[in-house]
Amino acid sequence: MNELKELDGMEVRLELFEFKNICMDMAELGAAASEKKRSPVSDEIKQREAFRWLKTLGYEPNFLEKLEKEGLVHKKRKGSSRNSPIIYSKFEIQSAINAFKMSKYLNK
Repeated sequence: MNELKELDGMEVRLELFEFKNICMDMAELGAAASEKKRSPVSDEIKQREAFRWLKTLGYEPNFLEKLEKEGLVHKKRKGSSRNSPIIYSKFEIQSAINAFKMSKYLNK
């Protein structure tokens, strides 16, 4: 088993495959951050697209609502009309998913 130690003295133990998964998730997040900087418009995703994307990642559509309630994801309306699309940031959603995964490792 591998160990990581936090500054407050709390010890976290991870299996090697868990550590590998964390590294892969963070690399993916770094790529998303780079893409957002390069092209901010490509980071925007409509609500329906976000639901589809989360489904391909293995999450239920209500997971997005859960992330919103936790304050990890924020939606915005593109336009002032009631029918204007609701937009999310893919980077923000990915960050929230990674935070959710990390909490599982830390709260074993």
